Amino acid sequence: MFLDVLRRRNPAFIRAAQALHQSGAIPANSYVLDLDTITENARLLRAEGDRLGLKVFAMTKQVSRQTGFSKAAMAGGIDRCVAVDMACAIACHRAGLRVGHLGHLVQVPRAEAAMAARDLSPDYWTVFSDDKAAEAAAAAKAAGREQPLLARVQTAGDTFYRGHEGGFAAETAVEAARRIDALSGARFAGITTFPAQLYDHATRKVRHTPNLATLQRTADALRRAGFADLEINAPGTTSLVTLQALAEAGATQVEPGNGLHGTTPLHAVGDLPERPAVLYLTEV
Repeated sequence: MFLDVLRRRNPAFIRAAQALHQSGAIPANSYVLDLDTITENARLLRAEGDRLGLKVFAMTKQVSRQTGFSKAAMAGGIDRCVAVDMACAIACHRAGLRVGHLGHLVQVPRAEAAMAARDLSPDYWTVFSDDKAAEAAAAAKAAGREQPLLARVQTAGDTFYRGHEGGFAAETAVEAARRIDALSGARFAGITTFPAQLYDHATRKVRHTPNLATLQRTADALRRAGFADLEINAPGTTSLVTLQALAEAGATQVEPGNGLHGTTPLHAVGDLPERPAVLYLTEV
């Protein structure tokens, strides 16, 4: 689906991959990354994030947490990652990317909480329940830290991929925030969901999901209850052209992944600021 846009917008990358393959430097049946273009894409996203007051965390799962990709993102000014699980967090940490967000799609296992708090020191750690909040708080306390926690919130009508469901009921988020704040070793920092936006095939545009409205309503209730300076983490189908709308909706954190290598669904139907930076190499 990206071959046409890749040929039009990054033909030099294709020629370089062909030359490297023909010289024997890289094998067939492999994915190739254009690190220079990834760096430039990261620079564009970071600059727009800074303009809008958004924290930008790099998602690396789509490229197998590749070290070169992490370093290219850092060269473009994105110095923190979002990690969907501990394997992702460790790979990014070893590559030099600090862990900006941990525990969202996959909760940190109880037996690995101590290592996460001690060795990774995530800026934000998402929890889906009181039990997971208590585990994170205890691990952070043992490591001599106070861990900012994000609460995953959800309500009826929200959109989730199968297996991604869960979280605190949005209707009781204020009470959950107070319980988290009372934990020794942790503090309540904000809320999150996924996906906050999705590509709509019918309109060929990215649209907000009901989840984003849930975040907005929950944030309003939390502020009325006295919780100020909330972090609102709103990932999903992230590109430079979607950041303005997310900021206007109240987001404070965004997490580009495919946007960093120019392959969100929106990139397949329009020429966005990020250029394509990945290809599959085959002899067929």
